[in-house]
Amino acid sequence: MNTLLKQYAYQNKPLDFDQAYLLGIFSLIPYITELRGLLDLPTEMITLQSIAALCAFHNHALYQKENSGEQIAGICAAIFDYDIGTSLNGFLIPQKEVMDNCGMGGDLYRTPNLSTIAALIAATGEISMLKHGSPGSTNNVGSSDFLQYNQVYLFPSTETIIKTIQKYNFGYIDALDENYKRIHILSHGKAKLAHMNDIIGPITSPVHPSSLRQKILGVNHLLPPERVAEAYLILNAKGITSVEQGLFIRGYSSTEREEGIDEVSITSGGTRVVELDRGKVISYHLFARDFGLAEVGIQELDPGVDKALTSTNILRGKILGAKKSAVLANAALLFYVAQGKEFNKGTNLARLILDSGLPYALLQQYAHATRFDK
Repeated sequence: MNTLLKQYAYQNKPLDFDQAYLLGIFSLIPYITELRGLLDLPTEMITLQSIAALCAFHNHALYQKENSGEQIAGICAAIFDYDIGTSLNGFLIPQKEVMDNCGMGGDLYRTPNLSTIAALIAATGEISMLKHGSPGSTNNVGSSDFLQYNQVYLFPSTETIIKTIQKYNFGYIDALDENYKRIHILSHGKAKLAHMNDIIGPITSPVHPSSLRQKILGVNHLLPPERVAEAYLILNAKGITSVEQGLFIRGYSSTEREEGIDEVSITSGGTRVVELDRGKVISYHLFARDFGLAEVGIQELDPGVDKALTSTNILRGKILGAKKSAVLANAALLFYVAQGKEFNKGTNLARLILDSGLPYALLQQYAHATRFDK
């Protein structure tokens, strides 16, 4: 570990795939009984060293290096193989293909739970969504917190999730559900710090790769979106993932493009998109006008003290203006990927669906289904 830190992390030099793969296994040792005999070290020491390494390798300068996609792919591959692959539930296999949209978090601006509301709109619009998310780990309200606020039981059985996808086009897997994945014990239970799990979590969805071919992933301020595309190209080539079309997005707070959000932005800074489409990678920018929307200021998106309540009130049609517009733009991306709709048409469809009240009704039905399972 000292060698990795001195020769790589402290010099902002990314690990290659194999090195990162071994770091992933090392980080899992305290939580997976079958791995504990690999090293003659106390589990507490392994935990501390893992936290140090995952923090040190998670920095802006390192992610600017072109080969840093290997580091992301390698550690995620280890989580797929040794964590999800050996978990009690294993990979969740729905009866039809599903789509996921999530963000890395860790940003400098707070917004409502845009991706979760967008997923509920998309599910109402006949897109099968199996969203992967987590509670906020750094003093924020994550997608799990928002759903729990609305009476969703976060750890239903696999059978219940499969049934809700069939019935409501919506399911949710909490990253802290140890029946699927244990790596987040490190970030949410031990470290309580932003580190590489911000990237590992969104990429390592427990959905079986054959069922997850479309993905939207919001990228935080530390890494360029193309690094995520590079990681998926590597993971796809190795048969670990099967993402055919992915949008990796970074929204900006202003034209300076120094700060932003892990969502579509309809501020003057717009959104950088890196699109993976069946092995080809292209990049472009989207602005509010592309969605038929007016620009807003970043502070207009601030959800205030009670983020879960604000997000719920957007879903219930009680909050309009900038926050609603931001939701519509993020939902439009889902209609673009899943149904090929132009962004402005996707916005109009999302508006009609949200105004109908059906996405909030769907959330209530999903919450009831999960509580019944409990």
